[in-house]
Amino acid sequence: MKRTLHTIAIPSSLLLIVISIIASCSQKRQDYSSFVIQKMSPDVTASLDFNSLSSLNESNKKVIDISSIIYKQNKRIPNLDLILKVKEDHQENDRDLKELSKENLIVIPKPFYQLKLNKDSLRNKNSTKYLVKLMIREIDVQIDLLETIKDTTTNADFRSFAAKSSSTLKQNHEDLAMSFNL
Repeated sequence: MKRTLHTIAIPSSLLLIVISIIASCSQKRQDYSSFVIQKMSPDVTASLDFNSLSSLNESNKKVIDISSIIYKQNKRIPNLDLILKVKEDHQENDRDLKELSKENLIVIPKPFYQLKLNKDSLRNKNSTKYLVKLMIREIDVQIDLLETIKDTTTNADFRSFAAKSSSTLKQNHEDLAMSFNL
């Protein structure tokens, strides 16, 4: 008789365990089926155009390089202090852009560019004017990029950076054009 109880008790207890596990799983399934899954869509207006940031960085580096060439080429030109001021402003923009990018976890690739300078124009008497024209052209590119960033982003830090930098670059553009009669 003990044996019969054992043979009946063990399978029936196993059956009870299996039934309780199945009941428990079906209850969990009901709990999880009540969740509503929402797909998060990124806010397109809040995003930044990374190509614009990369182009801005590249153009900024070009202006710094051109101003260095002007300085090295002839340290006695009139308005050298203006060239150095423009270079300092662009170096400050470079630092601010790097800091903003770091704070917002944005990676801006290092620029890969060539200045494409006309060698004949560099040997000419008016080489400084030629380089200043190139610098003004790059400043215009930067102003356009900054205006685009200012108009399209909702990121307050980048909007503030774009507004501040744009006004500084516009002033540099005017000063260079007036000082070098361009």
